[in-house]
Amino acid sequence: MGQELPVAHLIRFGPYTADLRSGELYKSGIKLKLRDQSFQVLVMLLEHPAEVVSREQLRQKLWPSETFVDFDHGLNAAVERLRRCLSDSASTPAFIETLPRRGYRFIGRLEPEPLPQIPKDAEKEIPLEVPAQTTKPAPRHARRTIFLISAFSFATILLFFVLFFLGVHWRRSRSSSMQPAHQTMLAVLPFENLSGDPNEDYFSDGLTEELITQLGALSPDQLAVIARTTSMAYKRTPKSVRQIASELGVDYLLESSVRRDGDQMRISVQLIRTGDQVHVWAHSYDRQISHSIALQEEVAKAVAEQIKIKLGPAHNGPSSPRALDPQANEAYLRGRYFGNQFTVVGYRKAISYFQQAIDRDPSFAEAYSGLADSYYFLVVTDAMSPQDGESKALDSAGKAVTLGEGLAESHNALGSVMLGLLNWSQAEAEFKRAGELNPSYSTEHRIYAALLATLGRHDEAWEEIRQAMRTDPLSLPNNSEVVRTLYYARDYDRAIEQAHKALQLDPEYYRIHFWLARVYAQKGMHSEAVAEAEKVWQAMPDSSLGLTELAYSLAAAGRQAEAQTNLQRLQEKSKHAFVPAYNFAIIHIALHQKDQALQDLERAYDEKDWALMVLAVEPRLDPLRSDPRFQDLLRKVGLSPAKQTPKALR
Repeated sequence: MGQELPVAHLIRFGPYTADLRSGELYKSGIKLKLRDQSFQVLVMLLEHPAEVVSREQLRQKLWPSETFVDFDHGLNAAVERLRRCLSDSASTPAFIETLPRRGYRFIGRLEPEPLPQIPKDAEKEIPLEVPAQTTKPAPRHARRTIFLISAFSFATILLFFVLFFLGVHWRRSRSSSMQPAHQTMLAVLPFENLSGDPNEDYFSDGLTEELITQLGALSPDQLAVIARTTSMAYKRTPKSVRQIASELGVDYLLESSVRRDGDQMRISVQLIRTGDQVHVWAHSYDRQISHSIALQEEVAKAVAEQIKIKLGPAHNGPSSPRALDPQANEAYLRGRYFGNQFTVVGYRKAISYFQQAIDRDPSFAEAYSGLADSYYFLVVTDAMSPQDGESKALDSAGKAVTLGEGLAESHNALGSVMLGLLNWSQAEAEFKRAGELNPSYSTEHRIYAALLATLGRHDEAWEEIRQAMRTDPLSLPNNSEVVRTLYYARDYDRAIEQAHKALQLDPEYYRIHFWLARVYAQKGMHSEAVAEAEKVWQAMPDSSLGLTELAYSLAAAGRQAEAQTNLQRLQEKSKHAFVPAYNFAIIHIALHQKDQALQDLERAYDEKDWALMVLAVEPRLDPLRSDPRFQDLLRKVGLSPAKQTPKALR
């Protein structure tokens, strides 16, 4: 019988075990091939879990000679090999996080050390420890007593660890209940526009989005599809199939191209298995644009057949998708194209195109959901008053559900409107229905997370935004919602950390700066809060949101005169444009004008302001919470006083 390995030489995380003595890495007991330099990187990270290991520290460990001139390339290659071995992703890491220009950090969970195994002949071999000067062996009955005590202690420890691991397993299974264990991951790369005209991008981008939607609803329990925003990041990318697959962690890639000639189109698709980069299937289709929905369903079913996905009940039988009016379809695709810009100007253009699509085809459910989404966005960015926008959004969302009950987008649109109307129960019902229809629909998970955070259900909100990030990790709105979720859970340090990660995607994205300003203000980091609020204001100078955030940050920093100046600007703006009363309330709180703030909130209630949804959880409202008038307002909007929020989400 071989000698047992001392447990100090083993470090376990996930399904992996690193043997520090032999320099070997195992996955579920199977030895993996990993070069020595990559293993040494892993060892340094494991020795300092949750800490940043600098690039210089790694250089000194791996290449102590100062003559090594290609250190950056060597380290990057070593880390990349390690990530491939761990099936990890740089964009959505499970184990190794990159901190640009600084180094790396191990973010996985280290498992408890395994108990040392007792040899089979333990009863005979366990010695009695005695003082050094004692040479007489212990009597036989003493050895037997010691063995019984040791066995009892071992059994107690073993029972403890069994209970511990059962608890860990229960928590993990509970937190991952929405992540099927055997789900196949698929990414639809952007359709390549072969027309030669960049003005036709709206058409190829629209086909990409619609095919993603079709595939996402195909077999929710077995197939997860990377969402549009993340897929579009690979438009015209020079990256290889292997690199894309590694970054997204997908099993298959679908590459496509489209060539349009009037009302005719030719679509070519090919399915690639990423494990061995084999092209498992390819086909070309010549169709009229009016039959694009039928074509997308045909392609989706062909993909399912190739990757052996069992179709869900809604897709299992024969179907006859209705033919689209070509001009209605084109207007709809243009509407989605502009709506996906996530700007006020873009959504106003989108409304025009969605309305054109509906005028051509009054039964176009998807166009109604796009119209509802557009009005909802304009209301929540204060570009349109609730009185003007919410009724239009509600009417459009209601028609979307009536015409397209089986579409996740329709229920998500109605859920969003219900959230804005502070109808918590119906909003949740619609989000759940959307999630049932298409669990890969990232937008639904994101907005549902906002509802759950509103209700103080922070752990559930965290799980929903994790689901959104799982299929759309490069989405800026999703990354922004991560920060928002942590902010309302008052987990400020993690909110800052996640915000800095998100800014690596786009340093100019104003929503990240928006939430950072709030987080910094709550942490008392007022100069940083003002700096972030100024970036928001500069990004959207015509919006009352930017001016409100800046005024609040200035007032919280004690710069009262500057805050008053910005408050006066808002008051002037309100004479000719809509400025929510809630915005004034926030500034008056920071100026310690509580009575005025409460009056503003009552006016916001009369305005049916969607912002009242956060009354129970918004930290900036804390100075008002003990006032009976505030408690009455909470009850009127159907919210309970905020309970103590967790400092760390699961």
